[in-house]
Parts: sequence; C-alpha cells; structure tokens
Amino acid sequence: MKGLQSFGRFASVVAIGTAAYVFAKFQGGFVSWFIFYTLIPFVTYSVLLYLYPLRDLTVTRYIEDRHVSRNGQVSIRVVLKRNFPFPLLYVVLLDKRVHAKHEKIERKIMLLGFRRTYEHIYLLKNVQRGEYTLPTVEVEVVDFFNWIRKRRVFVVQNHFLVYPSVTDLAYESASYGTSEGQQHSAYMLAKDATTPSSIREYAPGDRISWIHWKSFARTSKLMTKEFDEQRSEQHTLLLDCGISETFEDAVEFAASIVVSARQSHAKLTLITASDQPQVFPSIQSTDQTRQALVHLAKIQSEDTQKVRLPIEKELAGDALLLITGNLRTEFVRSVLACTHHISALVCFVLITDETNIKSLEPIVNQVKSLGITVKMIYPSDRSSALKKAVNS
Repeated sequence: MKGLQSFGRFASVVAIGTAAYVFAKFQGGFVSWFIFYTLIPFVTYSVLLYLYPLRDLTVTRYIEDRHVSRNGQVSIRVVLKRNFPFPLLYVVLLDKRVHAKHEKIERKIMLLGFRRTYEHIYLLKNVQRGEYTLPTVEVEVVDFFNWIRKRRVFVVQNHFLVYPSVTDLAYESASYGTSEGQQHSAYMLAKDATTPSSIREYAPGDRISWIHWKSFARTSKLMTKEFDEQRSEQHTLLLDCGISETFEDAVEFAASIVVSARQSHAKLTLITASDQPQVFPSIQSTDQTRQALVHLAKIQSEDTQKVRLPIEKELAGDALLLITGNLRTEFVRSVLACTHHISALVCFVLITDETNIKSLEPIVNQVKSLGITVKMIYPSDRSSALKKAVNS
C-alpha cells in the first residue's frame, strides 16, 4: 500500500512536468516557457529523490549514561551516515522511546545538504524512574513542495534504566554497642557482629585480616584469630506495590534501605508485593544489591486488587518493615497471616500532607490494634524516618 502511494506521488510529479511542457508547447509565449523552465529543477530533483535509495543511510544511537537516578538527565546522540552525498533538503528524524507502556517521539527537522555524517544530540531532563526502551529511528526525506515523501525505519535497539533516588539514612543503631562502648554502624539493620575468642595456627585459606599480628610480633609465627559468631539480625523489607499518590516515594524509601543495608553489611530480604511478587533473600553482596535495585527501577504500581504476597514464602526474621503508600487493613491482615516468628512489625506509610493523616486515622487505629507500629512519613522525612522509628 505504501509502495503504491509512493509510486502515485512519483507519477504525479511526472504528470506535472509533462503538463507544463505540453502547455508551453501548445500555448507558446514567454510566460508558458518560463513556467516550464522554472518547474524543471524541482521536478528533476523530485524524480532523483524518488530514485535515491534510503538504504544508503545508516543510523546509530549512543546513550551517554545508562544508569541514572530519578529526576536526573540522560544525553542521547543519534548519528546519521551515508556513502553517496546526494543533496537532501528536508530530513525529519524521529527517535521513538517507550516508558511505562507510553510512547514518545523526539522529532528533529534538519537540512542535511551534501553532508555524509550528521549528529543530533538531545537531552532528556527530569527523567522518571523505570526502564526506557528505544526501539527504532525513523528517517523521512521530503522534496521542496512535499511532492515526494520517503520514509525508512531503522531498527536501533537501545535501553537504559532510571533508578529510584537514594537517600542517606542517618541515625544510630538500635543495637547498642560493642564491648568497648562504640556504636555499631548507623543503621537499624545491624550487621553480623563477631569478636575474637582465641587464636590458632594459621592455615591456608584463612583471611589476612584475621591474622593476629601481636602474636606474630612476639613469636614470628603466623596465628589466626578464632571467632564466636554472635546473633545476627535478619530483617525483611516488604514493599506494597498498590497504586497510590506516593508510590514513587515508597520505592525510593525501599531503595534507600537496601543501599544502606549493603553499606552496613546487614542481612536484608526484599519482597515486593504485586501481581508478580518477587523475593530477594539475604541481600549482602554487591551483585545481589544491584539485582534488587534493578527490580526496584523497573517495578510499576498495580491495582490493589491484584497485589499479592509470594505464596511459597513465609515472612520470617527478627523484624518486618512494611512500606506502603496506600494503607489497607485487609492487606495488613494478609501480611500477618504470612508472618513466622516475627519479633516486630513496623509499617511505614508515605503521605503527602496533613489531610492524608486525618483521613487515615481510622485505618491507622485498626492496624495499631493488631499490634503493629505505624509510622507516617512525609517524602522530605525519609532520611530520619528510621531513626524516629528506633527511638520511639
């Protein structure tokens, strides 16, 4: 169909040139021939443009930064190259991108001329969290009077992730201090603590950091510290992915806890409750943290009716931290039904203003009656939210 329409345009251009010639031939006179000779360059260019193959073009896209945080900016560079320097006047560049099932197009109109290489750089500002896919670049060329219009779609697959913004969580640990009276890391989810109880002879495979240097200085013999492993706090972080006004803030709060846990070498399990719930158990390594953050970057809010917990996973550990922007009694009850040996359950509710607090009071009272601690958090209070939870 498109080929037939393109040929129709070409036939129209030829018909215009032919009609001008016939009119000048039979009418005669200066005006008739002037019109014909004026039209000849435009008709000739349109015919040559129709015959010019767009497969001579190659398109490449470069993304400067594939990992950026929410409200950041991404620089995208589209490079157009060709071998034959045919003069192209009006060239329209259409770069498509898809985010959260919504499609947007970056449009650029340029005068290419005889240039064999052209670069178009544009900046995406205040990008929102999620995965961005850039599937194609469309190039359209047009002649002087829009008689001939040619279009070609180039499959240039690129993508980049916009991660949730991470806030530093600054507060003292709830788990007190070491034998010397020093505090643990400033993070509620305290890391595994070990203290040396004795020394033994060094064996291959022992860590260098375990060598007892004082003993080595006295005896010139390598000795290794032995440890009595103390109790380790295992916490579970549950993110409610139900639709809410503060869903983005809830995701960023969860990401901040994950990053802070990694920095403090704490044990943390992340669970996202959605239509396809995901579990990231015992996040400790850098790779595990990266996988969790990638998931938090891609996840989207769901209808509350579709939100569910992983059936095969019991919520266990020393404490459960529930993050939600839409507090619902039935959801909290379903969480309680899945808990196993949870010593404490803290529910963080992300709110926008005082009006939210007043409207949520009945639900908050119901949840508190179930023995759950409820903390209302403004987006600006994320950095101190855990500290307040610990100290209250």
